Amino acid sequence: MEYRELGTTGLQVSRMCFGALTIGPLQRNLSVAEGGRLIRQALEAGINFIDTAELYRTYPYIKEALKGWSRPEQVVIATKSYAYTAEGMVQSLEKARREMDLDVIPIFMLHEQESEYTIKGHWPALEVLFEAKAKGIVRTIGISTHHVAGVLGACKYPEIEVVSPLINLTGIGIQGGTRDEMLAAIQQAYSMGKGIYAMKPLGGGHLISRRRDAFSFLLELPTVHSIAVGMKSTEELERNISFFEGTPLPDEDFVQPERKLHFDEWCIACGQCVQACPNKALHIESERVIVDTDKCVFCGYCGAACPEFAVKVI
Repeated sequence: MEYRELGTTGLQVSRMCFGALTIGPLQRNLSVAEGGRLIRQALEAGINFIDTAELYRTYPYIKEALKGWSRPEQVVIATKSYAYTAEGMVQSLEKARREMDLDVIPIFMLHEQESEYTIKGHWPALEVLFEAKAKGIVRTIGISTHHVAGVLGACKYPEIEVVSPLINLTGIGIQGGTRDEMLAAIQQAYSMGKGIYAMKPLGGGHLISRRRDAFSFLLELPTVHSIAVGMKSTEELERNISFFEGTPLPDEDFVQPERKLHFDEWCIACGQCVQACPNKALHIESERVIVDTDKCVFCGYCGAACPEFAVKVI
């Protein structure tokens, strides 16, 4: 597995980042033992970079994977929080440390920032992270974003060292601009020394049939240090590793299961999922939630917002 330095952070990360969202309760809902075992297989294969978030509820999986791991200091874990107050960020930070059994969080980020204005609005939370970094509890601070303006906003703050933008071959899911505009924003952040790791390389599953082209597109970008890939089985892990290492396995015998957003019959159409969707892929019609399948990238954020636990990515 190839490694790169993540901007000027001093962190060495594998070109493939294990995206932990898909194994957790919002999506495949593997048991902690199963999910931990899959992450451990990734570590054993040379993947040292793991992307998670408080929202994903996958901290226990990472803790399980790290049990007895001989080189924990070489594992780079990036997590994210929606906290915007100092109190909220203190709680998020301590929860991450406690539930993953980590003294130091390598990368802690503001989750899903839209622009420099949302970053300013989260400043009390950022100040907690600045203090935590000064104490050695956090090594690096960053943001994740689906928005072109979010990447450009991060460029205004030297304290933000890592950006995780949504970028893929066709631009599906990008907010506030085109694929090329997002690429230009990423170029600007990269030129300022920020670490860049891409999310949604397969557009939430829309680009699975073009998987090789989609991965190649990002691997050929000099401005992207690592690519977060969601995986939920050993077969997916092995096939993706083979591609990243330049020895792709044949696709003829591999059937990628179709993904869909499922609403259980007890959904009350309250609209909270609609408000939570970053891609505006949901609306309510005749007391039913309707999904625009062209916009949905299966992020699972709607499921996390559902008070009835009626929404799942399956």
